[in-house]
Amino acid sequence: MIEMKDICVSFRSERQEKIFGVTRKQVLFDVSLSVPKGSCLGILGESGSGKSTLGRVLCGLLKPDKGQVLLDGVSVYGSRAGKRALQNKLSVVFQDYTTSANPRFLVSDIIGEGLWAMERREHRSVNRAEEIIRLLELVGLDASFARRFPHELSGGQLQRVCIARAVACKPELILFDEAISSLDTHTQVQIMDLLRDLKERLGLTYVFITHDLTSVTYLCDHVLFLYQGRVTEQTAVERLSETKDEYALRLLHSIIDFAEEEAPCNCAALP
Repeated sequence: MIEMKDICVSFRSERQEKIFGVTRKQVLFDVSLSVPKGSCLGILGESGSGKSTLGRVLCGLLKPDKGQVLLDGVSVYGSRAGKRALQNKLSVVFQDYTTSANPRFLVSDIIGEGLWAMERREHRSVNRAEEIIRLLELVGLDASFARRFPHELSGGQLQRVCIARAVACKPELILFDEAISSLDTHTQVQIMDLLRDLKERLGLTYVFITHDLTSVTYLCDHVLFLYQGRVTEQTAVERLSETKDEYALRLLHSIIDFAEEEAPCNCAALP
């Protein structure tokens, strides 16, 4: 569905002697990936690896210095039609749900933003009240939440509202940028279960940016390892145990070691 070919991105270096210095720091080096329709790709990397920059390129916010972004074979940055198609088919769910939701809006207004985008694209209006209730129920919340403000919700509930807003505009592709990292472990599992259900029910395609390998193995079909702006490994999640990549192995071992520390009595059951 979406493909990136040889993406390179650099930014003007902050520490330069001249006011109008031209020295640039490269943060992405020939990154390529593809996401088949109906699948979930996890982009995994540490802080500073270039994950969020790659996400900005993917969702049309940052034109790369070099390379192509293709949506259904059409260049996103090479044509107006491609850029418009991306805007119509892509939604984003951010890490910080507290700042991505206007604190002065009711939940109904927050979800209404997604409905407004859908109405504008399809040139038709919908019954807002009915759609908001339907979307709330779709993400596991009842109708009473429509009249609440963000500060009256827990983190997990507010992230569900943000997911409802993303789904409201009827996207085909959703980009999750560290969307569960600010939640506690129990809530993370609940949100991932919700995302799996929505993906199957609505036929969605996901790109899941994270630094947590556990969430990738729980939710994703394929994983791309990004280290210092370079792709070190791309593989199916079910074949992770076969990886020979040093960076991937280091992350895998860190999870196993943590599991052993948390549950020493069950360490024999670990793979």
